[in-house]
Amino acid sequence: MKKNYNLIVLALLILFSLKGFGLSILLVNDNNADITRTDVVKQAISDAGYDYSYYDASTEGGSPSYSLMSNFDLVIWYTANDASRLYFWNGSDSDNEEIKQYIDNGGMFWLMGLDFLYDRYKEVPYDFYEGDMMHDYFGISQYVGQSHIDDGLFSDGVPELDVVSGNGIFTLNPVLWTYDAMWYVDALDPVDGATPVYRMGPEGYDFYDYFAGLYFEKGQGKVLTFTFETARLDTPENTAELFKEGLDYFKQFGQGEIIHVTGVEVYTENGENTITENEGTLQFYANVTPDSATNKAVFWSVTPGTAYASISNDGLLTASGSNIGNGTVWVKASSADGGIADSMEVTISNQVSPEGFNILLVNDDNHSNPPRIQDIDTVMQMLDYDYTIYDIDEMGKSPDLVDLSKYELVMWYTGNDGVGLRLWDVSDTNDYKFNSDLIKYIDYGGNVWVQGLDFMYDVVGKAPDEFHAGQFIYDYMGIANYVGQSHVDDEGINLLQLDAVSGNGVCTYTPIKWVYSEGLWYADAFDITSSAHAIYEMGPNGYPFYGKACGLYNKPGKGIIMSWAFETARIDTETHTAEIFNQVLSWFKNLMDIKEVKAVNGNITALYPNPATGTATLEYNLKAGSNVTVELFNITGQKILEQNLGVQSKGQHRFRFNKSSMNINSGIYFYNLKIDGNPLSGKIVFR
Repeated sequence: MKKNYNLIVLALLILFSLKGFGLSILLVNDNNADITRTDVVKQAISDAGYDYSYYDASTEGGSPSYSLMSNFDLVIWYTANDASRLYFWNGSDSDNEEIKQYIDNGGMFWLMGLDFLYDRYKEVPYDFYEGDMMHDYFGISQYVGQSHIDDGLFSDGVPELDVVSGNGIFTLNPVLWTYDAMWYVDALDPVDGATPVYRMGPEGYDFYDYFAGLYFEKGQGKVLTFTFETARLDTPENTAELFKEGLDYFKQFGQGEIIHVTGVEVYTENGENTITENEGTLQFYANVTPDSATNKAVFWSVTPGTAYASISNDGLLTASGSNIGNGTVWVKASSADGGIADSMEVTISNQVSPEGFNILLVNDDNHSNPPRIQDIDTVMQMLDYDYTIYDIDEMGKSPDLVDLSKYELVMWYTGNDGVGLRLWDVSDTNDYKFNSDLIKYIDYGGNVWVQGLDFMYDVVGKAPDEFHAGQFIYDYMGIANYVGQSHVDDEGINLLQLDAVSGNGVCTYTPIKWVYSEGLWYADAFDITSSAHAIYEMGPNGYPFYGKACGLYNKPGKGIIMSWAFETARIDTETHTAEIFNQVLSWFKNLMDIKEVKAVNGNITALYPNPATGTATLEYNLKAGSNVTVELFNITGQKILEQNLGVQSKGQHRFRFNKSSMNINSGIYFYNLKIDGNPLSGKIVFR
């Protein structure tokens, strides 16, 4: 049994940049809750007459480095209403040293949004002292409380913000909201030397003596702090005016006229453009012209060709260590101030996938204390499977396609965490999907087992909710209707057990019960699509959601998605948990080990062994003499082999795929057996 904890942290920067004049701005999105709010901020900056470059910390899985921020006069750091795992705090509970370094070196910083203090400091009032980041860099002596939560008299929130006379920056007054009042605005007490710009109002409000906007200077660094949601001002015109007043103030300290980049040239030492070692690296550089350009920063990205690799912020390309890394990629450098770019093609070879049935256990549960993933880890050790733990909270991002492709099964564990899961891409609120790398992995034939509470609630919200063809949840996951949740929608009865569906083919253990005698809360009840297969249904007979699926699988294409909407770490005993896990894992493993048999138009095929170490035999029985062609493709769709066998007689025939003679690496491949043009397709795994 092998357990690995160390995976390479991979980052891919995605920048949108507009040419600016007088003030270079980097807008950092630290909002993983509602992407539409970020669009409001973007529009306000543009309406104020300013241009900006854009860095999405939520998508990138990390905050921008000092070297990146140092190229800009002003960093606007926007947290919106996201109070969980902000990269302002490094995704955890520590000072962001890159931000401190930027301010120490004269950078200008505008922090805005709700709950960034609550993300780290859960109790109020909270005092800050010399040596604290909030005290020394942001001019805050005390986090007094929050509107709606701590304001007693005005428990519906703060109705307005009133400008502080003579603050020297802002005149817009009062600041009002799209709501009657705003919740969760932080009341601040400033340090000596800090300048209040907006107080909480109106007069008579509980926190009227405290402030939601402060300006502070640390050395040459200039810091503006707004503890309110700038994307929820009452009108777009007032939003633009507020931004304009702030940006006009910062502009006077900017670099003045900006000399833009006119050319970018990508290069490596000695002109190298190949990687021939497993998980090898290649350092890239960018020559930016003219030499007098104001902002010489470039953003590195890698575009798949017939392979996959990753690239760091400083241009270090790393091969995948996986069979899908064999082929070509394009390395691109884009200028930060205008998007001028250059790229170079790289050929990668000798990447080898791990052998055996390998499992990636992804922990997407950040709020359980103690961590419930420990229970799953113990069970996996008992079963003696080879697996790697990937902790999203520690890594600061979800695994990318390069990480995922090394494994035949990804177990994505959400525990009881229904907030900000990295499982999802939240950019399209009309069609929530898994994150893009996970979808690619499934499309290429990877298998995913999602398990835990509230992964559906995280994006859909309260049940019921129906899905339809064309939506990811319907097409991929096989869920037609999110019917309800135990405890919430079952009149508080709670889910006492799950019953195995007769003949489901995966699990025979039944019933599943819990460590709680009163039953399990927040398990999801589903209606499934015609293509999906129920494994466990809610019970017992008489329960309001009796017969509704709570565990199912669907095969949308080459891969499989299994969805268990209950807490596997709270099954009644460790022994029972291990028994259930063993049945599921054996089922996934047997999908690759069984002799695959298919039939079309009376022509029967079988493939064995699968997985294969050296040779896999494709056996086919022809109904009549037919023209036969065999093809083999890698996981990216690149054709490895095409052989026309001509017209063959009626009866049984064999074709052998030889790993050595084809000069291919371990990994997942797909075959096509064309009989008179009719394809019979399947998957081969070479170890």
